Amino acid sequence: MALIPLHTLDLLRFVVALPFFIYASYSDLKERLISTWVWFILGIFAVAFLVIQFPTLHGIIAIIPLVIIFYEWFFEWEHRWVPYVFYGIAGAIFLYSLTFVHEVYPLSIAFLMLLFVKLMHHLKIIRGRADARALMTVAILQPLYPSFLSFPIFTPQYVEIVEITFPFMFLVLLYAAITSLFYLLGILFRNLSRGDTGFPEMFIGYRIPIDEVDKKHVWLMERVVDGEHVLYVHPREHKKEDLEALKKIGRDRVWVQPKIPFIVFITAGLIMAYLIGNFV
Repeated sequence: MALIPLHTLDLLRFVVALPFFIYASYSDLKERLISTWVWFILGIFAVAFLVIQFPTLHGIIAIIPLVIIFYEWFFEWEHRWVPYVFYGIAGAIFLYSLTFVHEVYPLSIAFLMLLFVKLMHHLKIIRGRADARALMTVAILQPLYPSFLSFPIFTPQYVEIVEITFPFMFLVLLYAAITSLFYLLGILFRNLSRGDTGFPEMFIGYRIPIDEVDKKHVWLMERVVDGEHVLYVHPREHKKEDLEALKKIGRDRVWVQPKIPFIVFITAGLIMAYLIGNFV
């Protein structure tokens, strides 16, 4: 039994996590860098909340694999085999915890979510390590769907089943994807209002004066390659020579793609998941 009521604990989780995620979004937008201390410290709070929720011996045992998997990633090991030793220890403890999983099944869900995020990062589906750490933090911060005050607005009828089949971290990801979609729609309407059309660039970028490219956090979508004008849907870093080449062919306004860090959408997704909930 939790040391304090779960609805109070969920409110604390939301109130504590929100400033960290907002700061991480601001930092990534302004500096293109998020200090690892953000997730390291928030992870400590998340683990503390788990201990409060599962204060029994079985609960503490089941929390240990989460701590190992989550914090191992914060260190640079001299020998490449060291992480695998930690994975092995975490895996062994996790398998042992399955013998009393009926008591602490949310912790088993959180452990699988950590492994899922690490796999997605390894496959480069989740590219940024900061984004991966943010999602891992969500996994251990809120293993069950929250309930506090009058939130979330929507709660699944069979929430115990949904928590297993569609964990809270997935709900955050879903809202992050929805938010990013609305952002792209905003770009589309902006282009239409300005008469800037073109497929597919009008759906993923916008045009700005070429002299402003290096003053903004954007990806240049245009290049001159072998004398021909080329458009890149998946742009990369550009050089000064690329801009000069575009000026030579008369391009005074160019298509760019904004560098919006995914953590911004994750933060929006976290807020929406806590306040709106699962409406499916």
